[in-house]
Amino acid sequence: MLLEYLMFWARETLSNVRRNPLMSLLAISTVTVGLFILGAFYLALGNLRGAVKSETQKLDMAVILDRDVSAKRRKQIFDAARIPQVQNVTVVLHGEVLNAFKKEHPDIPLEGLEEDSYNPFSDELRIQLKNPATDFFPVRKYFDSLKGHGVLSIRSAQENDIVRTLLGFNRLVAWSGIAALWVMGLAILLIIHNAIRLTIYARRREIRIMELVGATPAFIRIPFVLEGLLYGAVGALIAAMILGPLYTASIRALKPWTQGLISLGDPTLLGSCVGWMLVAGLVFGLLGSWFSVSRSTGDSRP
Repeated sequence: MLLEYLMFWARETLSNVRRNPLMSLLAISTVTVGLFILGAFYLALGNLRGAVKSETQKLDMAVILDRDVSAKRRKQIFDAARIPQVQNVTVVLHGEVLNAFKKEHPDIPLEGLEEDSYNPFSDELRIQLKNPATDFFPVRKYFDSLKGHGVLSIRSAQENDIVRTLLGFNRLVAWSGIAALWVMGLAILLIIHNAIRLTIYARRREIRIMELVGATPAFIRIPFVLEGLLYGAVGALIAAMILGPLYTASIRALKPWTQGLISLGDPTLLGSCVGWMLVAGLVFGLLGSWFSVSRSTGDSRP
């Protein structure tokens, strides 16, 4: 019995598509364009987040202490550095800082600076953050507030402007993606809703006959819901087939320009994007068709 129901619903779904080919084509093309745009924003945002994470992981924030800071004040600054955003705090004495500088710059003559009175460097607190992408600038501002109270300056291995620019692009793409989701999502829902509603109107006499012979509302509605799911799935697959090669070609073309600056082309990003596009297509198709049948099949009299 269940197999017969499934076969009936499948035939009715395909029959609905054939009855309105132009509207079906419009629905599928709208889903394709909308999900293509949303997928492009997803890939752009994913690459930007990856670049931000990669760059901020290079940040080695160092809190440089005053040379004459007291042991008590040093302990207070160390305790103040252990805030929730900080994963690890390491004390590096000025002698170790000098030795590290010698290794990094072997051509600079630094002989005779090993004694404390001649060592130009200060003790440092090396800060490792839990989430550098979001916590770097607030934590930096927090330590800046300690300047003049035992803290001489704050140093990081990476220029702030690079990370600030990436974070700005990240926010811009995120907000643009949210706006595109609302606009394109609404367009997809309206097109699928109108396509299903037109099909229901064309078959209103058949629907009425089915009601008279005892068909339940759920039995009548299922083919129309499946039609909406079909529009969403086909549109998502077509969008993925177009977006995938374009994304791969774009990453290949951009790599010579971005190599050494930011990292692009996470191999797992495209797969997750295709999966989310398919889920979004099914959700849009389900919502658009269900909204249409719930308002139309309850009043199917000619």
